[in-house]
Amino acid sequence: MGEWERTSEKGRIERCAQSFQSLSEVFQCLPSKKEALSEEDMQGIYDTVRNNVCGNCGRRADCWGRDVQKTSRLTYELLEMMAESGSESTENEILYKKFYHHCIKGRMFREELKNCFYRARLDMMWCNRMLENRAAVADQLQETAKIIQEIACTSFDMGETDETFDRKVKYRLAFLRIRVKSIRQVKTEQGYRQIILTANTAKGHCVSVKMVADILTELRGSRFVPERDSRLTIGHELNSIHFVEETNYYMLTGTAGRAAYGQSTSGDNFAILTGSHGQVILGISDGMGTGPGANEESRTVIELLEQFLGAGFSAEAAVKMINSAMVLRRGMERFSTLDICGINLYNGKCEFMKVGAATTFIRHAGWVDAVTSKSFPVGIFREVDFERTQKILEHGDMIIMVSDGVLDALPQEEAEEILKYMILQIETENPAEFAHCLLEQILGIVDDRPADDMTILVGGFWKK
Repeated sequence: MGEWERTSEKGRIERCAQSFQSLSEVFQCLPSKKEALSEEDMQGIYDTVRNNVCGNCGRRADCWGRDVQKTSRLTYELLEMMAESGSESTENEILYKKFYHHCIKGRMFREELKNCFYRARLDMMWCNRMLENRAAVADQLQETAKIIQEIACTSFDMGETDETFDRKVKYRLAFLRIRVKSIRQVKTEQGYRQIILTANTAKGHCVSVKMVADILTELRGSRFVPERDSRLTIGHELNSIHFVEETNYYMLTGTAGRAAYGQSTSGDNFAILTGSHGQVILGISDGMGTGPGANEESRTVIELLEQFLGAGFSAEAAVKMINSAMVLRRGMERFSTLDICGINLYNGKCEFMKVGAATTFIRHAGWVDAVTSKSFPVGIFREVDFERTQKILEHGDMIIMVSDGVLDALPQEEAEEILKYMILQIETENPAEFAHCLLEQILGIVDDRPADDMTILVGGFWKK
């Protein structure tokens, strides 16, 4: 793609991103939620009841003529009482008797007033719900605009140019009968290099991508490997191959779980995602309650997480998108926690994002660290409530993520300390064995009859 075509395509994608951003702003220009009925709403109730009850009353001329001030005052006192208490109480009997003495249709008037008031309040609640849904759509559009803008920048920016390196690569690959159309070098936000090679071979010839990676390693001075899920060979068809710097660490994972006693299906779901650019993401979602309903809810959250992260969204953007999606379907009255741990395999940086999730534990050499949270599950509020914590992992560290059922099985006052002790006593370094050993100890405490679903996800971190 030439420079002019590249600039044109980038501009087109950026305009698409701007369109989503503008659409988001349209949705965001909404009236604010109402916490209580306004004066205008109260006046509407007042007028409706007066017309429905007093229209054919023989004393209408007196009540709404000579005694209009007293009638209005008593009516508004009844409305204010309903607005403040929301229900009837013995303290209001004095006001009722005063109103009945004044109005010959007092009981009918009061009943109609109450019905109109509750209808108006129900309308307000539904209006607020609609505003929340529209705001959630606005959030989704805004996050979509951001990711499209990022795609435009990462896909069409030229990156670094190193003519000497490019000549050396073309010269060396020519001996393998590889024709190089373009070489593009890019640096990630973390400072790690990537090389995108667009090339093909002579007809009837095929070259291993690993062999090309070895040549790039030799010429660049740092170890390069093909990107995960990359092609294995370069053939006659022109293709772009993505090479990345090899990571300094690797991670192995293992899981163990048990459904609540009497349930055939666990309400927990988990994911182990190997992202691009040397990142591993571990996630657990705990659905509210137990059984198939909780499983469906947590599975939806995990599937959305996998899709958003697979599409290139950041973990934070993915959480916001998931939350807004769950807000839109909140009528189901089911909520799920979301626990995410992202590990950088280049430098050992580890970031935790917790949305109503249980404590996570990190076993170091001889001690255990705890990452806690007091946030709410996804789908409760429009603005997602999550907490972020960063840690640095070292060779031999292990991450132990658990669902609520694990800690709930232990004495609540000392649950975390007891679990820390159990973690330190386990000797195996195999993550799968570690998870099963820890689960067996917890099940032993509850006689193999857990009251809640249990899930344990373990990741071991080692230097290559």
